[in-house]
Amino acid sequence: MAIEPLTPERRRQQTREYLLRAAAQVFAEQGFHGASLDEVAALAGFTKGAVYSNFKNKEDLFLALLESHYERELAAVRATLEASDPPDTHLSEFVALIRDQAESLGDNWTVLYEEFCLYAMRNPTAREKLAAFDTLDVESVAEIIEVERKRRGFEPAEPAPQTARIVVALMRGISIMRAINPDAIDESFLEATMAFVARAMTTPAVQTPD
Repeated sequence: MAIEPLTPERRRQQTREYLLRAAAQVFAEQGFHGASLDEVAALAGFTKGAVYSNFKNKEDLFLALLESHYERELAAVRATLEASDPPDTHLSEFVALIRDQAESLGDNWTVLYEEFCLYAMRNPTAREKLAAFDTLDVESVAEIIEVERKRRGFEPAEPAPQTARIVVALMRGISIMRAINPDAIDESFLEATMAFVARAMTTPAVQTPD
């Protein structure tokens, strides 16, 4: 097998990935406010300069970490939807997906997100960045919904962006509930949630008589 050369671009990408992994651990242990870029750099095995060569500040590092988590989640959702059956026949798979993501990220991630939200509400620049990220998140979910609807020939009542905003708000609310009281979010609740989301994605528009 040929060995691929470690080009400057690959080296930068590798450095970025190491920093994101380190950031995930430091943020989880110290919280957003308690975490420092020095700790992230030390854990990743780099100097603080390596952090600043990839991220402007701690805000940008956190948002990059948030983006990487969401990209993995959306990729998993797309993979599940690639099955030929309608979404409501894969409820158990979506429940397992949510459970696996919760176990891999832990409740600390929900607390971290809420901590950053409070921080952003008091800091206009951070708030603008988070709002932009949330907009992209909703647009990504809307794209998934639109593709699925077209693939199955659905003509639903609600436009995809509106449905996407509801889905994103619903899932974030569930994450908060689970962080406060894990017993309240059991398998049956998650399955009912996924059934609700599936209906929102596929329920056709009501035909009115002429």
